[in-house]
Amino acid sequence: MGKNIYIRFCGFQFDLANITVEPVLFLYMFANFLYFPSYQALIFNKVCLHSYKDSEFCEALQHNKSFKDDHVHEDNDITSKTSYWTLNSNIALTTTSFFTTILFLGPFGDKWGRKVPVMIPCFGALFSYISGLLNAKFMSAPVVCIIVGPIINGLCGGFIACLMAVYSFVGHISSPSNKMIRVGIVEAMIFLAGSVGVFVSGPMLEKGYVATFSLLCISIGVAIIYAAFWLDNVQAATSEMLERESCGRAMLRFLSETLQCVRKTRRGWTLPALILQVLVLDMLMLCTSGDMDISLLYLRENLGFSQTMYGYVKGLDNFMRFSTLVFFLPFVKKLTTVKDLPLVIFGLISYAADYAITGLAGTKWLIYLAVCVGMFKGVPSAGLRATMSIMVSSEEQGRLFGLIAASESVVSLLASLLFNQLYPATLSFMPGLCYLLASGIIAAMVFVVVFIHYKMRAGSEEIPYMNFEEETNQVVNDPAW
Repeated sequence: MGKNIYIRFCGFQFDLANITVEPVLFLYMFANFLYFPSYQALIFNKVCLHSYKDSEFCEALQHNKSFKDDHVHEDNDITSKTSYWTLNSNIALTTTSFFTTILFLGPFGDKWGRKVPVMIPCFGALFSYISGLLNAKFMSAPVVCIIVGPIINGLCGGFIACLMAVYSFVGHISSPSNKMIRVGIVEAMIFLAGSVGVFVSGPMLEKGYVATFSLLCISIGVAIIYAAFWLDNVQAATSEMLERESCGRAMLRFLSETLQCVRKTRRGWTLPALILQVLVLDMLMLCTSGDMDISLLYLRENLGFSQTMYGYVKGLDNFMRFSTLVFFLPFVKKLTTVKDLPLVIFGLISYAADYAITGLAGTKWLIYLAVCVGMFKGVPSAGLRATMSIMVSSEEQGRLFGLIAASESVVSLLASLLFNQLYPATLSFMPGLCYLLASGIIAAMVFVVVFIHYKMRAGSEEIPYMNFEEETNQVVNDPAW
């Protein structure tokens, strides 16, 4: 960023200075998509080895279906223990990252620049992958060692801090007119990473845990090097000099400033609009997290999907959403004058229709139809984040996206509890009820966004959509925008 390097391709000229945090998020998410299945498989293998002391038995139990059917008691015992350690890991990661993001990284970026908050979660992920590598290398180490990586990752902010950092970075440097396009492209990196990760995870797991965690370390290492040498430390116009103070005192000050940001009196209908948009994002996270938890079970048990076919469906779903955000969204924004919230409404309708078709599907081809109908599912998140970013000042971007990320992390845990309890309870009489419920929730959110759009149009004089001075301050070292 700030380094104008022009390249020509097929008659078009591209400025590499426009590429900022997108590669960081892609590499981070690619590693994440590889990490979670590898981590769960590693826990299963480690628990099995400590319980039965037989590597061949554990290998067969993990990969041989007929052998697993003959040892149902042992499989259930190990699966139960694996779930226990997986839950502990998720709690360790989520709780620590929640406080790190709210109390430190978000306010830090608002005051002293956006570069450090982008890099710290990457270092946390690197330490987590090194921990996984050591656990894979030394399988005889106690099972409790498996939780060290998530704790370190959480203390560095984890996944939610990475999202907060990249969204606040892009929200800071982009102008109101192209903010949704920039946020959409950033969001598309998640789906591209998901598409690539689906096809890479299988072959990598076949090569073993050491090879997989080594690749993860390389991927996140490249992200750290890129961020260190390419990203500028963009700062708000009111950024302060870094002062010497104790960690505890700094945390208390950051907490106070975050609470002030929440309680801050804003003009007109701005605060209710922000709260309702956060609510919509949280409901989207509730439905998305629930889908992630039950989708494999639902498709395998009710429609006969194999693990490979499931991977192809998810890969196609991610690729379709990536294509929509990278090609369709910029095309519409450049050629029309449509505002962000009408596009959000269109995306929510696509979202609700996808889940409705999935919940009622009786054949496999309907699942592929649902993927095509839901190709615009990435638009609502991008549009809502862009709209909220416009409604706050540049020195509040980190706190805004930190609060959003923290609330989404809590909602994702609640979604796991809700959907994992509801799906088994409704499996016997209506297996698709969870998806129909999700469709209904998102349909309700359509009316919420319509209401927000109406109020914002009616009170446009009262909602600060960025005056000229703020826009000038935001477009920092980015002449192309």
